[in-house]
Amino acid sequence: MRDRAPRGLRRIAGAVLVAVSLLIAAQANADTDTLKIGVLATLEGAFEPLGRDALRGYEIAVQEHEEGDGERPIETLIESTDGTPDSVVAKARLLIDRGASIVIGPLAGIEGIAIRDFAKSVPEVTFINGASAAQDATLRAPAENFFRFNPDSMQWIGGLGRYAYDEKDIRTIVTVGEDYSLPYTQLMGFMLDYCAAGGRVLENHWVSPGASDTARLAERVARSEADALLLALDPRTVRGFLEAYGEAGGQATIVASSTTLSGSLLRAGGAIRPLLEGAISALPVSESDNNEDWEAFTERYRERFPDAGSAPSLFALSYYVNAKALFLALEETDGELGEGHENLREALAELEFDTPFGGPVALDENRQAVTTTFIVEVSEADGGILALQTAEEVEGVGQTLGLPYDAFLALGPPGRHTARCPERTEVDAAPTPSETEAERAPKETEGQPEPPAPEAEAEADLPVEHPLLESMKDAAMAEHAPTIVPCLSYRDAPAAIEWLKEAFGFTENFVVPGPDDTIAHAQLAFGTGMVMVGSLRDDELQMRTPCDLGGVTQSIYIVVEDANAHYERAVEAGAEIVRELEDTPYGSRDYSARDPEGHLWNFGTYRPTIGE
Repeated sequence: MRDRAPRGLRRIAGAVLVAVSLLIAAQANADTDTLKIGVLATLEGAFEPLGRDALRGYEIAVQEHEEGDGERPIETLIESTDGTPDSVVAKARLLIDRGASIVIGPLAGIEGIAIRDFAKSVPEVTFINGASAAQDATLRAPAENFFRFNPDSMQWIGGLGRYAYDEKDIRTIVTVGEDYSLPYTQLMGFMLDYCAAGGRVLENHWVSPGASDTARLAERVARSEADALLLALDPRTVRGFLEAYGEAGGQATIVASSTTLSGSLLRAGGAIRPLLEGAISALPVSESDNNEDWEAFTERYRERFPDAGSAPSLFALSYYVNAKALFLALEETDGELGEGHENLREALAELEFDTPFGGPVALDENRQAVTTTFIVEVSEADGGILALQTAEEVEGVGQTLGLPYDAFLALGPPGRHTARCPERTEVDAAPTPSETEAERAPKETEGQPEPPAPEAEAEADLPVEHPLLESMKDAAMAEHAPTIVPCLSYRDAPAAIEWLKEAFGFTENFVVPGPDDTIAHAQLAFGTGMVMVGSLRDDELQMRTPCDLGGVTQSIYIVVEDANAHYERAVEAGAEIVRELEDTPYGSRDYSARDPEGHLWNFGTYRPTIGE
């Protein structure tokens, strides 16, 4: 009879069976002495080290719980994700099937949004965040059974705009940010305070993530008469930009996003050092010497994991704080979850406790952390080096940065156009797909050759002023990992990887060798994008190369900052140019080329943006 049932009824029946099994698992766990807690951690792919450290933070919280007065024993169930929404939902479902009635995690931002949505389908399970800092995990359409005790990435910068205006007398500013969601979020957070105080944004500039040549833009910006320059760039990108900016005579005060500064940047000499003296930024963690909770957490981390490193990462700290919140709530309820987890969730909602971030944490009505932001300023420390010093603590930073919830939502999600003050006076029409900083340059520079890019310099392996500063850059990567990744097969994958690096500018992110000089799996990065490459193999996927088929069935489009320079690089490396470099009717400048095994690649300045 089941085989003859309509497909729609079979789907409904299957959904009901899944829901019933999840409910039974949760209820069974609630009635046992041992509480099963599921933990989601990204232990596969590029973010595997981050997931490992996240688990260390959770283990420290468990250790403290076991040393305390907690009467109810716990059992931890761990499932590994690969950082994608489908993976994290599948593993969360598996944890519940294994008997977990409470789930802690995930690590990455896009995973957090997926878990928020999944949580609505299993209201009998309580979810507590791991390290995800994606704003929408709790802001828009929140789940009543999802709690987060760490700040989101906009909260990291809360209060910096007001400080820039009131304390540094910055009345006008120019922004330079990488063209993706984290810089949008940080710049929007800055503008909310800055615009309200009376500040004005003279220009906004966007560059491709990981852009290697920003010299022309730096020279353009150096001619601005703004009081300050707000940078939301990767530390490696910002180094080349500041070198060119300083050499062009730029002298504006530097305002940095939460993930822009690094230890090696603060130790840079030449034209960069005088630009950084007096620079300001904002962090979610205290730089103060009296952050006793951080010191205690770090000491316990070193004792328990002596081979893990000198200090925990942001991921370890976030998992620790969220797990600690759970155990504090269990102490409040004497380990009793209550019907539908009523007791536990009420205790979580009412919690307020000090954390190693450097201040207290409590939750708002959407079960999102309200925390403290720390404004930092670069100044000379002992030994003549530049260091970060806490200039001000901004307490009670909520997710809407002081705006009423409805008013904040009415602003829309972070994007290119939310990094502006409403009272801007310069003409700034909505950008076309081809808009780049080169097109914004003065007419007298158009058509002239680009100045040479500053020679890239690898970041030194030096300590930073706060151990979490480096891992915040990893958090930015984890929050915005690519969600669509093309996969290509090659007869000679090792040779293909080397050619793609030389001709097109890819970099190796992760390579797993296979037997007999093959590649089992490789990740090649380009800005914030990625392709996966592997050797041909005889398996169920039946992958073939264009050489086998005599043609291609799909091609890849890659956004580049400078199509001319990229074209010249490909030609020099011997790429077969299929379509010459040209200006298109839709405003892009692009070209098409084949690699040695026939795959078709397109490169250009067209930049489609989701939601705009």
